[in-house]
Amino acid sequence: MGEREALQKMGRSGVMGPEAVAAATVILVRDDAHLLMLKRDSRLSFAGGLWVFPGGRVDPGDFDPDAPNDLDRAERAAAAREAAEEAGLMIAADSLVRFSHWTPPPQANKRFSTAFFIAPAPPGTVVIDDGEIRDSKWVTATAALAAHRDGEIELAPPTFITLTHLSRHTSAADLHDSL
Repeated sequence: MGEREALQKMGRSGVMGPEAVAAATVILVRDDAHLLMLKRDSRLSFAGGLWVFPGGRVDPGDFDPDAPNDLDRAERAAAAREAAEEAGLMIAADSLVRFSHWTPPPQANKRFSTAFFIAPAPPGTVVIDDGEIRDSKWVTATAALAAHRDGEIELAPPTFITLTHLSRHTSAADLHDSL
């Protein structure tokens, strides 16, 4: 069985349409309610030029060999791995709190069934690869939405809706209490 078949067997096919690949993203939140956002390279075929949270597809290595059917655990591992790969920040998969889940409609060109998680931002400096990721910034949800409104940054619909929800909270503690 190939990777796509294995991931679809994990419950990300059927009513969600074909080829919805399992993915995960993590919203890293500092105590002052600033969130880490990353700008994807404009030449990428998926979400090129958009500002996003660290994330990506669930890889076969994200599955625990002792729990090969546990997609939730694999999604958490993928989110933690992507934070390290895209931003150089190490987070524990067990620190992630599930926030939402997004899957584009069947007619979308590329479809990722994406688990969104929230976690406290770890200490450390953001390090990007200047390949897939071209820029990073810590920004409040309100400031990110204002930059989008002013045409300074581009956001995908799930990111926009997530930021809209997060903009209601003025601190990480307030946000955590709402979850």
